[in-house]
Amino acid sequence: MKELKQLEDYYKNNEIDMDKIIEDFTPYITKIINNGTNIRISFEDKEEIFSDTFFILWKNRNRLNINVSLNSYLAGITRNLIKEKYRKLKIFYDIKDFENNTFNSINMYENDRELIFDVEQKIKRLKGIDVEIVNLFYYSCISIKDIAKRLNISELNVKTRLFRIRKKIRKELS
Repeated sequence: MKELKQLEDYYKNNEIDMDKIIEDFTPYITKIINNGTNIRISFEDKEEIFSDTFFILWKNRNRLNINVSLNSYLAGITRNLIKEKYRKLKIFYDIKDFENNTFNSINMYENDRELIFDVEQKIKRLKGIDVEIVNLFYYSCISIKDIAKRLNISELNVKTRLFRIRKKIRKELS
């Protein structure tokens, strides 16, 4: 993908042209899936993630702003589906694998790369239990309940810390 595409670019006769979207975004989504997964995810699981990405777009087509960037929207859906698949399969991997495979290899736009780099730097500066919670939740895809058990703290404490971390990073980025 060389240019950002908006949803309005794919409307034909007041209906979304899903065939054209699939044709245009197949290489992009495939690359995200291949870079965001490892060998423990089967080919069938990757195909399911691919199909579900476009199904979710189709299902939400009437609720989306026509000026939404399809590149970002589809990439977000795909990454969330990958994380969900890892949770279901109870497969975990190191934060360094996630950073190297997903963020650095994907041919993303410069603004996205800069934002991701900034967020990664802010995460690396977190102290103690906060960095562990972020790593477990966002990179290892462990549920809040399991994080609480593992760290011997309450689920509310985990949720509160995640909320405060996100808020702090958002504030530092703005």
